[in-house]
Amino acid sequence: MTALVIVESPNKVKKIQKYLGNGYVVAASVGHFRDLPQKEMGVAPPRFIPKYVITNKRVVSNLQQKAKNAEMVYLATDPDREGEAIAYHLREALRLKNYRRIAFHEITEKAVKASLAEAGDIDMGLVAAQEGRRVMDRLVGYRVSGPLSDRLQQRASAGRVQTPALRLVVDRENEIRAFVPTNYFEVVATFEAETGKWEAKWDSKPYLKAGQDYLQDEAFANSVATLREFTVQDINTKPVTRKPPPPFISSTLIQAASSQLKIKPKKAMQLAQELFEAAVITYHRTDTPNLSDEAVGMVWDWLRQNGKDNYIPPA
Repeated sequence: MTALVIVESPNKVKKIQKYLGNGYVVAASVGHFRDLPQKEMGVAPPRFIPKYVITNKRVVSNLQQKAKNAEMVYLATDPDREGEAIAYHLREALRLKNYRRIAFHEITEKAVKASLAEAGDIDMGLVAAQEGRRVMDRLVGYRVSGPLSDRLQQRASAGRVQTPALRLVVDRENEIRAFVPTNYFEVVATFEAETGKWEAKWDSKPYLKAGQDYLQDEAFANSVATLREFTVQDINTKPVTRKPPPPFISSTLIQAASSQLKIKPKKAMQLAQELFEAAVITYHRTDTPNLSDEAVGMVWDWLRQNGKDNYIPPA
């Protein structure tokens, strides 16, 4: 008899199968396969109990066959609320009796095998949290998705996040349309030094009239701009410590991808998922900057081997 290990992504199967070897069969749920129905609300007061339907019957049928031949089933879905919920739905849909829940934050041989040694049960608190979020999506956004799609003339979904975000966008757009522009003037002096050019901005606050926020006297600004002699009134020097940025979390990863590489959030997370599945990075859907001890050790080993010990911190 063999043990069945079920992960979410089919892209993880080959690498994890390689780590576990004989005695294990690795298969994928392909993400969510059980959800609220598409053509009805699927949840109603007073108890708001979700009505679930199978959305990928082929995957469920395939996993049922594999589970029948397995002595033990390990639910190795992602270590987050969604992953915990998928593990729960696997247990329910496959009617599992002999199962254990395992989770790993990096796809390395050490992490995968350690998760088997630390197998536990499904965290029903996380399942309830995900279910609450899913129900909120329906209650808050289900009725918005249709009109929003019609207005955008393309398929769009709304939920507990998108709906209030859409409201904020609309409110901001109304503020922009109601904005009355104000013409004002600034003066910037450019200086040349041995170290290069630098600029100083004129502080016009002492010259503003009562109730003014900006200097609107163009003639006065032009007269200031003709100045060519300056006196340094004060110099302040202080040491500045610069620290390296912390490891990426989901939000900072998306921000950096957008600002530095002009990659849209959805594409950035797709690429990160592929890197995670290839065991190149640790888990990216996270709000913690913690790094894998194993990964840090590998980096330090590489630095030592390449004569870059000075890059290794004392602690």
